[in-house]
Amino acid sequence: MADAAIHGHDHEDNRGFFTRWFMSTNHKDIGILYLVVSALVGFVSVAFTVYMRLELMDPGVQYMCMEGARLTAAAVGECTPNGHLWNVLITGHGILMMFFVVIPALFGGFGNYFMPLQIGAPDMAFPRMNNLSFWMYVAGTTLAICSVLAPGGNGQLGSGVGWVLYPPLSTNEAGMSMDLAIFAVHVSGASSILGAINMITTFLNMRAPGMSLFKVPLFSWSIFITSWLILLSLPVLAGAITMLLMDRN
Repeated sequence: MADAAIHGHDHEDNRGFFTRWFMSTNHKDIGILYLVVSALVGFVSVAFTVYMRLELMDPGVQYMCMEGARLTAAAVGECTPNGHLWNVLITGHGILMMFFVVIPALFGGFGNYFMPLQIGAPDMAFPRMNNLSFWMYVAGTTLAICSVLAPGGNGQLGSGVGWVLYPPLSTNEAGMSMDLAIFAVHVSGASSILGAINMITTFLNMRAPGMSLFKVPLFSWSIFITSWLILLSLPVLAGAITMLLMDRN
């Protein structure tokens, strides 16, 4: 609450670059950070998709070869189809896009930036928790990208089990890539749960005087309802992937 008073909407910002963007508890700064990081992750995820569409553009296999992934179809030499690489890209694309682009951008980014402004709150109810939630998201993103580059099944890099992590594929996948993907979803889920708690508390307790529930804009209501959905669903997901991790190890 003290930070909320210090970092109100109209404060004069004299902080340095590192302090502002790495240690900030201001809801606008954290919302911008969510949007920037999710945009960068989105570029990686879309790059996976573009590479897959390039492969589908012509009959046969031109890019995803056992001899090494190619960046041009004009490369000469033998090309043994590498189905594992396709599966790795589709797994990485799904996990990154769902858990590290869509939810963080729409919920963490726009929710953090706009909801306090719309309800007249000086900041989020728990500013430091807001900062922790963002950096947990960054840690989860790092784990997810590392899972694509870590040793996986078929003696190659990455896990090709699909982004929904269904067993028995996920339980039998060799290497540590699958474990890193599970940890990435875990950390991302914990980040979203902290953010949901913060959003709910802010919505209920930080509205400006006279801002009744009937006067709250629909966007803020959507963030409030989404927070409850996240709070109810992600612990179930966390339990499921914890059992999956125990089955694997």
